[in-house]
Amino acid sequence: MVLVGKKNLEVAFQKLKTSFAKEQTTVELEIKWEPFFLNRDTPPEGEDLMDHLKRKYGQAAIERYGRPGNPLDLAGQKVGIHFNPARRVIPTRKAHRFMEYTKTIMPERQDEIMNVLFEKYFENGEDLSKADALLECADQVGGLDLEGVNEAIGDDTTFDAVIATKDAKNRQMRISGVPYFIMGGHKVSGAQPSEIFEEILTEMAQK
Repeated sequence: MVLVGKKNLEVAFQKLKTSFAKEQTTVELEIKWEPFFLNRDTPPEGEDLMDHLKRKYGQAAIERYGRPGNPLDLAGQKVGIHFNPARRVIPTRKAHRFMEYTKTIMPERQDEIMNVLFEKYFENGEDLSKADALLECADQVGGLDLEGVNEAIGDDTTFDAVIATKDAKNRQMRISGVPYFIMGGHKVSGAQPSEIFEEILTEMAQK
């Protein structure tokens, strides 16, 4: 539901932006991404999505999400997302390294880069645990040193240490799932409807 939550946030911001434009006021939204491991026990080769759901949540999850028109697909369709049912659950450590590396090079583009990763995985069903797939993402984004990207995603020390520190902070904050938004003094868990985000953004913009 991470992508659905993000899209709902973007819908809310566009409404806010339009509203403020009528008053000839400009507002901006800056999104920063932090690492989070949702499925820590994913095998290196990944796992079939339905097998994963059954193992983690039981047969009821298959019956709920394994059919056309399921709640996730419907929520996605409302904001223009078409989830690829053939996507696999994959280990994400290399993708996390990629993001942490790009944040040191071009932090202002981290949301743009994450959008590319989301599209490649959720909609195209690509395996982003593979170095080649991440290098293709980097190439699509543009402006990145591909050799540097390749070194970063294969580096199990530098960026893993950064990720581990941030992961420990998440645990201290009792963050147990995603999406999880920290917006000013507000903490929002789950893919909330755009109206919730719009209310919070409006409050933040008026301060």
